[in-house]
Amino acid sequence: MNNTDQIPIFLSMFAMYLPRLIVCLVASIVILAKWRQASSGSPWALLGFGLALILCFVMPVGQTMLQLWVFQSGERESRMWAFTTLSIVGSVLQAVIYVFLLVAIFAGRSKTDAA
Repeated sequence: MNNTDQIPIFLSMFAMYLPRLIVCLVASIVILAKWRQASSGSPWALLGFGLALILCFVMPVGQTMLQLWVFQSGERESRMWAFTTLSIVGSVLQAVIYVFLLVAIFAGRSKTDAA
């Protein structure tokens, strides 16, 4: 596998993240436009969608670089742990995104007394 093969591989992986990228961009614009109406939750929502936006670029680049590194030599079996590690890190960061969005939902809400 040579470097010229990496561009189509990256583009095919990036295509999987394109819908998420569009949603994150639109959500970030809406959050910034409505900042004053929900000022306590807006930073958390922006953190969540911002991290998701960053992962839209980092994950395909990481996967492409790992493929080049793993498949460039005859040591494939000893390097396969790298794919698992990248997947675990990606899953943990996805969980962090959900935590940020959950905090954004409940940030600044006042307690209501039960009737």
